[in-house]
Amino acid sequence: MRVMKSERRTYRSILVTREVYEKLRSLRKSGESFSDVINDLMHKKASNLGLRRLEGILADDKEALSVFEEGVEAASKHFRWVR
Repeated sequence: MRVMKSERRTYRSILVTREVYEKLRSLRKSGESFSDVINDLMHKKASNLGLRRLEGILADDKEALSVFEEGVEAASKHFRWVR
């Protein structure tokens, strides 16, 4: 294993398949490192896991579901979210 040190960071090499490399490369923005891309993906996954725990929580409560949907609709209009 190769370890490189920078000012304050320690870097480690990892092996990924060419397919994974190409996917990561396609997600990388100008000036972004692969570490930035991977960190962003991990953050997004962690955020989505929190939402998944809520899945189905309102399924049996039609009134609460209706209030929630109205709130999402109002927020969508306010923040101009595209549905």
